[in-house]
Amino acid sequence: METQHPEPLHPANAEELANIAEETGAEVLRGALRYPSYSGGWQLGDIDFSEHLAKYRDHEVVVIIASVGKAGEVQKEKYICGICGFALNELRECPRCKLQIEKTARGLRVRQRRAELFREIDEIVEEKWEDSD
Repeated sequence: METQHPEPLHPANAEELANIAEETGAEVLRGALRYPSYSGGWQLGDIDFSEHLAKYRDHEVVVIIASVGKAGEVQKEKYICGICGFALNELRECPRCKLQIEKTARGLRVRQRRAELFREIDEIVEEKWEDSD
């Protein structure tokens, strides 16, 4: 069975992800991933990845691997979202803008439901006041 390679991220997006990880105190490693290393495991740049991961043994970890393309290959043309500046590998809907639109729409729906609820409460209170006169 042939291994499917992930769609590479734009290097600017991978760098942004790495910067956020570093800002929060996470360890960030960069380099070409090769197999096998001198010890027979995975090699990441000049780091024996298997040895390096040993320090995390018995820890819960989150691993984020962001491919920015095949090692040594020239990057093909990339596209930039005209709204938020997110770098895309192909011309398509921007995932960052899509998430923001969905978040904004949810907020608007909640606000609309609250406004409707307050109108209903106001009508009930008005009826009670009129009935008490």
